[in-house]
Amino acid sequence: MNEPTEARLQMAGHWLQIGHPERTLDELQGLWGDAALDNRAYLFRGAALHALDRNDEAIAVLRDGLSHYGLSVPLLQLLGSALRAAGQLQEAESVYLQGLSFDPNEPDLLLGYAMVCLAAGQTEKAAALVERAASFAPESAAVSSARAQVAFAQGRHKDMRRHSQKALSVDPEDPGAQALHGTASMLTGDARTGYRSLASAAASNPSDGDLRGAAREAKLLNHPLLRPLRPFQRFNPLVVWIAAVAIIYGLRFAGLRPLAVVFAIGWFAFCIYSWVVPPLVRRWYNRKWGS
Repeated sequence: MNEPTEARLQMAGHWLQIGHPERTLDELQGLWGDAALDNRAYLFRGAALHALDRNDEAIAVLRDGLSHYGLSVPLLQLLGSALRAAGQLQEAESVYLQGLSFDPNEPDLLLGYAMVCLAAGQTEKAAALVERAASFAPESAAVSSARAQVAFAQGRHKDMRRHSQKALSVDPEDPGAQALHGTASMLTGDARTGYRSLASAAASNPSDGDLRGAAREAKLLNHPLLRPLRPFQRFNPLVVWIAAVAIIYGLRFAGLRPLAVVFAIGWFAFCIYSWVVPPLVRRWYNRKWGS
């Protein structure tokens, strides 16, 4: 392979790594002949299309690559991920099982299969697959991220934050780990840290509209006028309501009726605040940012 072609492939991989899949596709368009059939060309093109949510195209490219090169773990892993994103869970499962029949101890395939199980609501099976992958790659950031996703699916938000923090300690620049950490921080009531992590993830993936929206929502929740409402973000609102009612009646039964009245008035005012202020702040925020 000549040097210009090799340089173009390396540049395509570089753009993909730093979160600019559209630039990857631009680089690959310049390849022709045997260079366009290079294993890396299939891999980079499929990954770029997958990153841009053009999953049907990614599936076609990756299947073409597999027809040229036979069983290839990176191509199978990407194909399974693209099929999962396209909602073709049975086909994705078949791809991962095919790969695992070739290499049953490959962590990436085990983790990919776990994500298919999560998408199908099979959280226990997903957790078992993640732990099996962990036995072969215990320090892997991907394993920690997968553990965080399982914890999220099971409602274990503190565990989710712990695992995502471990993933970040291995690779602080990983956008996926940043997004998981940001989400976990928001769910555990740390809106400031949540916004920082989500904003970093969105900046690393400018083409990801969902990440941009999550970062924007986190920024809104950090507005000073919404900080008094943090209890509703951290705990189930029903739990907060029950706790408030319990305090009011507890004070009454303790013979502290005046204090119970003061607390009830304050709680009522807080409820009015929680109903009125967020829509006003959101309207101001949307007007400021033009949406």
